[in-house]
Amino acid sequence: MNSLLEYRSCPNCGKDDFTVLFESNITDGDFQKGIETVYMLPGGKYGRHVRCRNCHLVYVNPIEGNGKINGDYSQRKSNDASIIRTSRLRAAKSQVQLIRKYGSGTNLLDVGCGEGFFLFDASKMGYIVRGVELSQDAAEYARREFSLDVEAKSFEEVEFPESYFDVVTLWQVLEHVPYPLIILKKVHRILKPGGVVAVATPNFGGILAKTLRKRWWNIRELHINQFTADTLKNMLGSAGFEDMDTVCYKEHISLPMLVIPILRYLKICERLEALICPNSEWGKITKVKSQNAKVKITNQKSKILLFSFLSLISFPYPSRLDNCNMIAVKPQNGDRNCNS
Repeated sequence: MNSLLEYRSCPNCGKDDFTVLFESNITDGDFQKGIETVYMLPGGKYGRHVRCRNCHLVYVNPIEGNGKINGDYSQRKSNDASIIRTSRLRAAKSQVQLIRKYGSGTNLLDVGCGEGFFLFDASKMGYIVRGVELSQDAAEYARREFSLDVEAKSFEEVEFPESYFDVVTLWQVLEHVPYPLIILKKVHRILKPGGVVAVATPNFGGILAKTLRKRWWNIRELHINQFTADTLKNMLGSAGFEDMDTVCYKEHISLPMLVIPILRYLKICERLEALICPNSEWGKITKVKSQNAKVKITNQKSKILLFSFLSLISFPYPSRLDNCNMIAVKPQNGDRNCNS
């Protein structure tokens, strides 16, 4: 058993009473490769998933402890930016239009802003934007490409004034953090009364998750909390928010991001991933495997150009297909049922 594993109580209600949905297939040898490599390996690795008997939240237990998760994210390279740039910029426009329907102010913080695609579009729409991103490389990309104000730290490390922001967004964040309720309580504190929080996270209660089960791509990534609409609403309420609305916006997925999970699912992807996406983390992992198998990858530059071209092709789809998307409001009277 890995000595760095941390066993945790339910991240929402704090109870330590759960049923096991499925066991982990990660070995001690896998952990030695680094957690991002483990979770991105073709064939899929995942932790033990349990469901809280009290509030029904599904979460991974145990997880890697001693700050290992934050350390891995801070060192994550932004090699996949070319995969998602076109699709994320298109989705960002839809996200900003959604936010404008709910919040009237312009002071906006994006937690886990990645390479800054959403913030860039929000700034063009008149928002005064700020971002926090744990990955040093992604934060640098946001500053370099879009001239954005992004701090390369964890959200917990950064000090913000209370009741300061009109809008705080967490796009695909809560599934990654060990204690999401602590994050939401801090968001509650730094929002103005009447301010809104927008949350998107993979939907464990959705049709794709129910159909694919352990083969669902969101089980196979570095996701340690799995939300349904009910458990997300429950956690937002625990953090002090009210008026939770389930919403939908137009997501976009690039052609490589659509094809690669299918190839992984079919277990025929090692050579193809190395050819299609030589610069991505997936490509690097499979490139090593292919080289070990004496499969030579030649003319790298032309493959990168091909991959960049394919990444310009993206397909729209309703975000509710695979995500829980929710907007909630901080009450005008402040701290309703919110205990720090």
